[in-house]
Amino acid sequence: MSFQSQSQLAVYKIKTAKQFLLCSIMITLFSSCSQYEGKFTVSNQSDFDIDSLTILPDTKQQSIRLEKGEKINYYSSMGEKIPEGSYSISFRNSKNKEMSSKKFGYYSSGMQLEDKINIIILNDDIEIEYVFDKYDNK
Repeated sequence: MSFQSQSQLAVYKIKTAKQFLLCSIMITLFSSCSQYEGKFTVSNQSDFDIDSLTILPDTKQQSIRLEKGEKINYYSSMGEKIPEGSYSISFRNSKNKEMSSKKFGYYSSGMQLEDKINIIILNDDIEIEYVFDKYDNK
């Protein structure tokens, strides 16, 4: 590429620097997003409270309590060293102290494939809804 004058060269260098800066900012923003995080909405639609609810994998090893009718957002920290596999949810019915668990879904290289997973806990079942649209407000 040849330039007719020093001013054309200076304009070219400024444009190139702006493009480089913009690309650097974009890469930083995208890489800072928490890609090693599972995003869940857990809704207790049963007639009992829930104790010791866990969703694995989760390097934070969270254990939460949900009252009947309660709905929460749950974020699991999967870490980049987790290869691939399925999730599991387990909890204890606070009325009869019975444990329930279910395996579901799939993750790869510590990353969730879906935008979010909705978990609905019923009296006798655990329903799973996979959301692939980040703008879905379910």
